[in-house]
Amino acid sequence: MLLRDAGQGDLSETLEFLHGRLTYLVGRAHLTEKQGRTREMDALEFLGSCSDAHFLDAIEYVVHSDAGPYLHGRQGEVVSRLNEFFSIDDLPYFVTQPVWERGQSTFYGQATECMTLREESKVIPKDSQVMHDTAIEPALQLLRKPAFLNANAEFMGALEDYRHGKFSDCVTKCNSSYESVMKVICGQKGFEYSQGDTTSKLLRTIMTKTEMDTFWETPLMIVATLRNRLSSSHGAGEVPKVVPEHVAKYALNITASAMLFLHDQAYRA
Repeated sequence: MLLRDAGQGDLSETLEFLHGRLTYLVGRAHLTEKQGRTREMDALEFLGSCSDAHFLDAIEYVVHSDAGPYLHGRQGEVVSRLNEFFSIDDLPYFVTQPVWERGQSTFYGQATECMTLREESKVIPKDSQVMHDTAIEPALQLLRKPAFLNANAEFMGALEDYRHGKFSDCVTKCNSSYESVMKVICGQKGFEYSQGDTTSKLLRTIMTKTEMDTFWETPLMIVATLRNRLSSSHGAGEVPKVVPEHVAKYALNITASAMLFLHDQAYRA
């Protein structure tokens, strides 16, 4: 009904668009085994019986920019309503708003201001309303600032890896995003650092410059410790590294909290 209303009463074009995306996703010309169906009915039948993972993929396709013509520019409204539905049914997901970056372009030889899409809307995990409201969402708000857009891409990648069960990659990207945030803080605050600095060196720089007590180092190094000990960033050798789901979830939450804490510490009045 939501897509029908956004499409001004016509759902057929949206379903045909989804059919094209979903057939590439599943690797076959027809989404269901029933023959003689239109692409719209094939997509509708598939969405009624597919796995949760594929249904969430379909939601992402619908809120991406290339689906704009079928939603008549109402993606933002659709994202907000989807999050209402997730919340009402207590489902552990959240759809992010797209991230736009302001820049300069040329139009008929004249410099003009433009907006460039940096991050499409994504379906991310939301296992706890409290953690989402106090850590994940505030971190996403911080990372949407222009200076943090690279860190944003890395953290969104970690969230996407978690949703798809790639827990080792999730932990790796958490630390990448954490390091990126610390580098931006150092750059903006004039703290001397180099691009090759490790997490521990970046953290000690910020701690020294902001006069933090030394006991903070251990909790704020947990993100890097998880990456070094458990993730795919280092070779496993003879013993495979397996990152459980609950560890990846912890890495996401502690990364979001640590980024916010260091940012607030560095920019406090």
